[in-house]
Amino acid sequence: MLLEVNRVTRTFVRRKEEFAAVDEVSFHLDAGSFVALVGRSGNGKTTLLNMITGLLRPTDGTVKVNGEDLTQLDDEKLSRLRNRTIGYVTQRETLISGLSVFNNVMLPALMHLERTKKTAGGGEPTREDYEKRAEALLRELQVEDLADSYPRELSGGEIRRVAIARALVMSPKLFIADEPTGDLDADSTKLVMQLLRRTADEGAGVIMVTHDSDAIGYADRVYHMDRGRLLPSA
Repeated sequence: MLLEVNRVTRTFVRRKEEFAAVDEVSFHLDAGSFVALVGRSGNGKTTLLNMITGLLRPTDGTVKVNGEDLTQLDDEKLSRLRNRTIGYVTQRETLISGLSVFNNVMLPALMHLERTKKTAGGGEPTREDYEKRAEALLRELQVEDLADSYPRELSGGEIRRVAIARALVMSPKLFIADEPTGDLDADSTKLVMQLLRRTADEGAGVIMVTHDSDAIGYADRVYHMDRGRLLPSA
């Protein structure tokens, strides 16, 4: 099983009162499955994603990704897992302003190559392999002409598509996107959703938070989150 979320809870304190943003959530995701999470803002969806990616530790419960219990990993091991196994597109703009579009997309690959010191041979992808994948993703998302541009020169929708390319450049086993079509027009939404659907069809697990009714139709399963609880949608 690619992802196992077991009775995960995350509590916060607000105005001196403790509350559960995520309340005993359990679910699993197999490789090749595409899940959509829906529900009103403020009901714990992003908090849940942050725990699945190891950016936030649960108050209780466990999260396992590809057999690794995230609650037992130190920061360095979590960082390696996120770099190699998980692709995450957040709602916020996360491109690095001083890097070109192409170098932003390549950043996870360059970090991986530096960490492993493997640039050729041994069955591992080379820098050239990653560069070809980055070019292909930018082309598929129709932003290849922006490869030499910088984030300040891009529209919100273009930034979103570049962030998606960056999250996919390592061919992650688990791809997670928080409102991936939020800044996109209808044509760009179709491009992105076809790419996410194919990513799942090729064997990755995909989780998407969305309010977009058109995007929901690409998922295999839909869950509804309400006040920190997760339920299958009718």
